[in-house]
Amino acid sequence: MQVIDGQLPKEKLWRALVILTPDEPLGRAWQLALSLARANQGQLIVGIYIRDLNPAAQKAAHRCAESIREAEPDADDIFILIITAPNFDKALARFVGTAAVDLLVAHIDGPIAYNLNRVPCAVAALRGDSATVVAETAVSPTSELHHLIVPTSGGPNTAYALTFLLPLTPKVKVTAVYIAPEYLENEKALGRARLRQLMQYVDGVDKIETEVVTAPSVTQGITEYARERGDVVIIGASQESSIDKILFGDIPGAVVRQSHKPVVIVRQPRSRLGPWWDNLAWRLRQYLPRLDIKDRTEAYTRIRRSARPDLDFYMLISLSTIIAALGLIISSPAVVIGAMLVAPLMSPMVGTGLAVVLGDTRFIRLSLGAVGRGVVLSIMVGAAAGLLSINQPATPELLARTQPTLIDLAIALFSGLAGAYALSRSDAAGALPGVAIAAALVPPLATVGISLTAGRYGEAFGAMLLFTANFVAISSATALMFLILGFRPTTPQKSRRAVQARSGQVAVISLALVTALILGFTYQLAQEQAREARIIAVVEEKLADVAGATLDEPPTTTFENGLLTLEITARSANPLPHRVVEELQTAIGATLRDEGILESVALTLEVIEVTVLDPEVPPTLTPTPSPTLTFTPGPTPTPTSTPTLTPSPQPTTTEASMVLPTTTATLIPTETATAVPSATPTATVPTAVLTYPFGTNLRTAPSLDAAVLAVLPIDTMVVLLDGVASADGFVWQEVLVDGQPGWLSAEFLQAP
Repeated sequence: MQVIDGQLPKEKLWRALVILTPDEPLGRAWQLALSLARANQGQLIVGIYIRDLNPAAQKAAHRCAESIREAEPDADDIFILIITAPNFDKALARFVGTAAVDLLVAHIDGPIAYNLNRVPCAVAALRGDSATVVAETAVSPTSELHHLIVPTSGGPNTAYALTFLLPLTPKVKVTAVYIAPEYLENEKALGRARLRQLMQYVDGVDKIETEVVTAPSVTQGITEYARERGDVVIIGASQESSIDKILFGDIPGAVVRQSHKPVVIVRQPRSRLGPWWDNLAWRLRQYLPRLDIKDRTEAYTRIRRSARPDLDFYMLISLSTIIAALGLIISSPAVVIGAMLVAPLMSPMVGTGLAVVLGDTRFIRLSLGAVGRGVVLSIMVGAAAGLLSINQPATPELLARTQPTLIDLAIALFSGLAGAYALSRSDAAGALPGVAIAAALVPPLATVGISLTAGRYGEAFGAMLLFTANFVAISSATALMFLILGFRPTTPQKSRRAVQARSGQVAVISLALVTALILGFTYQLAQEQAREARIIAVVEEKLADVAGATLDEPPTTTFENGLLTLEITARSANPLPHRVVEELQTAIGATLRDEGILESVALTLEVIEVTVLDPEVPPTLTPTPSPTLTFTPGPTPTPTSTPTLTPSPQPTTTEASMVLPTTTATLIPTETATAVPSATPTATVPTAVLTYPFGTNLRTAPSLDAAVLAVLPIDTMVVLLDGVASADGFVWQEVLVDGQPGWLSAEFLQAP
């Protein structure tokens, strides 16, 4: 569309567009467009269309523009453009989008041929305007428009028409009429129900009159009612057909042909998703719990007041953060739940959702500012509380808030829906404590502060992601619930509707971004859990194969700089020597390395010795070697020469340990045999028992390269000799087994 003269207004208010030809008189289309523009505090754009750029046509267009300016000398809401286009239909569709037109008032009986199916904005197509209205009467259009008749069956196009007709009601009477056929019973009750529902939807209960009229046919009822009472009949277009079919093929078309009053066919704006989406959205609205205007006003006042940060807000944020931090440090779920009940962050988040739906920029800044200040204060208080647990490991309650998942996002979404519904209805306010518990807001922020103090930045990022997901999900869900409950900008508030659209896009993009981050975080967490599960499986397998033991509890894993440190607690019926631990570490490391999980493993093994008892098989006593007394002969008798004083020799018997001298009268050398038998106990021979369950090699020398004399089974009794040596990383003990000397590793021996 080429603009020859004039320009569009810079301020984008609600706009009505009417297109005239230079020689066309101002009629009902002009009156209706101007009345609606002023009633909705908007702007009227008048397009004077000329087909040819000849001087005569341009001169006629300028005369038409001057006549309009003379009729409205002080009007600052009327903008006159002289336009032309080689292809009017395409140019009109582009111009409507460029000029941000909300309603096109088209005079179908005029000289311009419209293809209204291509126009994206709302359309009011006027037919039957037989009366000519001169320019002077357009100065006070409301003096000509006294009563508008709106026949309806409760459809969406009529509802849209009533939204921009509603501001006319202080000066123009608007009546919504339901025509009930006489031959259908209970139709009047149905009509009253539909009118009541429609008035509640458009907030016209006290502004628009309603009436149910019985007639032999719908067309006859509309035409007769309008002839007696109305100035203009306004009918909503049918959703099942295009506007051309509406004008000539169904009830609206029949009304146009039979009515003695001008008829306006109204169609709501075209949706980008198509008519089927409009139809589905309208059907869903009929079943949603919409609030009336009084309840919405009270809810708005209540929510905006609670979303404003004050001294109580900051005090409760600080106290709830302290309670949450202490509960996280001592890992007490009850204390953390108590902190959730104290926290006031839900109110400004709900206020954010309401501000987005209403397109209220100031309210959005107020709510977001309260949330931002609350977040900063909560993190600072949490960081201070983290000094109480510095150098201590993270508790389970802390860790539970550092790993957000899609389930947490879903919980926040439904919590936001419940919170908005509860705050909007005073009789449902008792659900707010449950909503506060479900939507954890302060505990993640306290976790962020504690983690930052402890230097666990990864956990701080996870907790902050959880809070961000909760905030985005709650504010988006509350916006959706408020939209369902009927909160939205009014028709004249075009700037607010633009803010609503932009804010809604930001909310959707933010929700998608947070969902993507959580998906990535969840995928990484799933990989770590799969790796830990595989490590536990490998540890269990190698414990059974190498050491014949079982895992007592999941091992403690620490992964730093490519080194996995395992702290394993195992149960075994037999002692496990150091060599078995080395073999276990080698086997676990080789398996994990082959599977590409990690490169190196270090472990510590704690063994709990257990006794395996079978109730069906009673235990048997195993003979235990015990020390025995052995008797050895004393000194062997030897001949000795003893001087004696007796004339004849006398034999004497003495012990080896004592010789008693005998005094005689004479000294006679004699030979006596002294036998000293003695029996004395000797020291116990040291012994040991083999403990290695898979057999131990008896070697000829203390070396792994020495020849193997025998393979000794477990519980073999050996005699310990004096030889002890260290070689090849082992301490070797010389032993005697069944008369065969040899060497064994000392770690496989245990004193009985």
